[in-house]
Amino acid sequence: MAAEKKPVLLFTTYKFRSGTNLSVRRGIRWATRLDAGDTVMLQSREGGDQRKALVTGLKVKRFRDIRGQELSVEHDPQCHTWNGLFSTMKKLFDDFDETEIVTMIYFALEEE
Repeated sequence: MAAEKKPVLLFTTYKFRSGTNLSVRRGIRWATRLDAGDTVMLQSREGGDQRKALVTGLKVKRFRDIRGQELSVEHDPQCHTWNGLFSTMKKLFDDFDETEIVTMIYFALEEE
C-alpha cells in the first residue's frame, strides 16, 4: 500500500523558529483538512526541499479577533504584530480584509 501523501503548506517567508510556529491562512480550507497530530510538509513557494512538521493546534477566527500575544510564535518575524500580519496578508491578497475568517495553524518542525 502506498504511503499517504502529506498536505504541503507553501510559504513566501521560509523561516521557522525552534519549538512552536504559527502560520495564518486565509479561509477555512486548512481547518477542514488538518487535525492536531497530523504531519504536514513545509515548502518555499520558490520550490526546493520540503521539511516535515507536526500540527500541534488549529484555531478558526475572524482576522480582526487575532490578539497580539497569539502572534508571538508566528513563523515570519514581520508578522509578530497584528499590523505586521495584516500588511503581509494584504500583500499576498489584494482584496484581503480584517473581517475575513482565517485558520491559525500551530506546528513544530520534526527533527531530521
